[in-house]
Amino acid sequence: MHFSINSTGLTVMKILVVHRQKLVADQIKSALNDNSPVVIYTDSGLDGLLTSRIESFDLIICGTDLPVVTGFELVRSIRTNSVNKNVPVIFIADQVDAKTEHLGNALGVAGMLATHDLDNRLAGIVNDSVKPEPDKIWRDIVLKSPLN
Repeated sequence: MHFSINSTGLTVMKILVVHRQKLVADQIKSALNDNSPVVIYTDSGLDGLLTSRIESFDLIICGTDLPVVTGFELVRSIRTNSVNKNVPVIFIADQVDAKTEHLGNALGVAGMLATHDLDNRLAGIVNDSVKPEPDKIWRDIVLKSPLN
């Protein structure tokens, strides 16, 4: 995980949101407000894929029905060729049906949510799936530094 410390000294997570609608990214940020996340937003699977290959994230949240590269293709590519191979992924779909569940489970996603469940269930899934590793928290590195 690549949590960082914000100006208030709190650990924040960096989230990549890949969805057609910017409103969904805003809704995610609002639902996770207690975590004060840094949210990077892209509106296509291709842009999300390119972003995930060059930048590290703590969590990736993506829609299943994306332009150019679908959410399923995005996650499959992230799992095979990305700096985010082991980062938890949450799928968001208009409706979570058997096909979405089957593909999500096959790809090892941390959770699958219907868009209307974001406010109620997202924070719980994130709290269960996204855990900082002590050696990756900047505060630990700073406190153990020989300069202190």
